[in-house]
Amino acid sequence: MIDLSQHSPKTLDELVQCCQHAMTAASLLACGLAYYQPHGIDLVSYHGDSAGAPAILYRYEATGAETPRWHSQFLDVETLRESPVEAIARQQVLPVYWSAVSKEARLTRAERAYMDRLLGRYPNDGISLKVHGPGGDSAVVGLGFAAKQARLSAIALYKLLCAAQIAHLRYCALAESQSPRDFGLSPREVEVLEWIATGKSNGVIAEILGISPHTVDTIVRRIFAKLDVNDRTTAAIRGLGAGLLRRPKDNSP
Repeated sequence: MIDLSQHSPKTLDELVQCCQHAMTAASLLACGLAYYQPHGIDLVSYHGDSAGAPAILYRYEATGAETPRWHSQFLDVETLRESPVEAIARQQVLPVYWSAVSKEARLTRAERAYMDRLLGRYPNDGISLKVHGPGGDSAVVGLGFAAKQARLSAIALYKLLCAAQIAHLRYCALAESQSPRDFGLSPREVEVLEWIATGKSNGVIAEILGISPHTVDTIVRRIFAKLDVNDRTTAAIRGLGAGLLRRPKDNSP
């Protein structure tokens, strides 16, 4: 879970300051999520354009007496290949509404099935947009609405685009300024972390690398210790922030 108690940017100026002072990918993420939530957004996804970039989704949840928190999960990169939303978002300047994509006449059967699942799971609709970085380091950001609402104004859409772009550029700067050797990960540990970031389980990683599950378990424990994390999602976020996961990774098996 992601605690935003130390981050509360409500305007673009405040978001710029928050991002500027963020020194890790996790604190930068907290800046962005804290900005989006008061703007009626309870779901944020991020998917880099490179073949091995992790696809991560964050959802704001309040259950029972628990203090509301943003919960994170990996998205299935292979399933995302069926998504027409990301393909269309990459071709647009302004954000594209998911419901508008669903009405596209040229969707394939697989794409239409994907959109039915997406809007069935997130019936309040949402938007996707492309953010750009140096050297073609781009990504698609998805923003899901917490409640049904009228279409946002052009200015409101542009502000959301600017917020995503600000955070992405800061992430690119952090990734460039930190050496992959900062945490002392070995080449094998980096390789395992790359597969963790694509959502692979330890058993699948063992099969891909041709090593035993016990060996992978040991490597994962070492990765967690060196990155000072306790779970796979935080490990991926920290690896992203350190520039460890920027190499393309084939996501086949």
